[in-house]
Amino acid sequence: MGFVSAQPSGDRLTQAQREVERQRERLEDAVERYNYACHKLEQTRGEMAENEAEIAQAEAELASNKTRLNGRVRAMYMARHNEFLDVVVNAGSFDEFLVGLDLAKKVGRKDAEMVRGVKEAKARLESARQTLAQREAEQAAARKEMAESKAAVERDLAGAEGIAANVEAEIRQAMAARAAQAATSTGSRRSYPTPDPVVRRAVPPGTPHPGVVDVAYAQLGKPYVWGASGPNSFDCSGLVKYCYRVGAGINISHSSYAQAYCGTPVSVSELAPGDILGFRGWGHVGLYVGGGEYIHAPQSGDVVRVASLAARRNYCGAVRP
Repeated sequence: MGFVSAQPSGDRLTQAQREVERQRERLEDAVERYNYACHKLEQTRGEMAENEAEIAQAEAELASNKTRLNGRVRAMYMARHNEFLDVVVNAGSFDEFLVGLDLAKKVGRKDAEMVRGVKEAKARLESARQTLAQREAEQAAARKEMAESKAAVERDLAGAEGIAANVEAEIRQAMAARAAQAATSTGSRRSYPTPDPVVRRAVPPGTPHPGVVDVAYAQLGKPYVWGASGPNSFDCSGLVKYCYRVGAGINISHSSYAQAYCGTPVSVSELAPGDILGFRGWGHVGLYVGGGEYIHAPQSGDVVRVASLAARRNYCGAVRP
């Protein structure tokens, strides 16, 4: 009788666990969108800093040119009569007189054009400053929106996990004979799971970034934590970023969507250990280690582990930095 009454709860548990997995995928996608928003905002702020430095340089150059031009104008005004006499006296002919007079005018015009050119450059930089400030505001708003979206998904995930936990409790109560087994199973689900034993594959000669694979294997068993990029915990793009920085000295973005463009696309037949694999439209990433396997940080509540590429149906591409 107890078994019969527990069966519907078992179905409910399956549904609840599927919902938990769905919410975890949503959370990972939200985290990566948030990471990408942070990446774009950081880029814009870097451009703003460069633009401000160029504005400061233009202002200094403009001030210097203005000072030089004012000095020349003042000197020419004070000595204009003498300079005119010099042109007249030293001219060997009327043609030379005209050439000398025109040259004096051109010197003044050149200085004025130099100042005008710097002014125009500064105006362009000021316009760029306004454009960048507007872009920064938009991207900061986008980052805030992504953070709020992520928080909402976290709440949904917590709710789904709560429902699953309640159903589990019902099953434990209905199946007293399996209480010990159920408690052990529940405990293992709520702690970080132990990865299956891994047979380390040798990295073949000629691998573009062999050190990346070595670093990836060293992270096995470390917990998934959203927004983390090592050394003790990771999200999916944080793991890839960490392995490339430590194993190859290459600094790539902490965003799966940005990582999709951080290298040369490669086909499945061309995959080499260290290539970055994308899944779910690049909402998730991992590192290929050879033999049809990859290392990734799967999801909240899990750990860095080795997985089979053939078993993953939402593979969408690969790049090689």
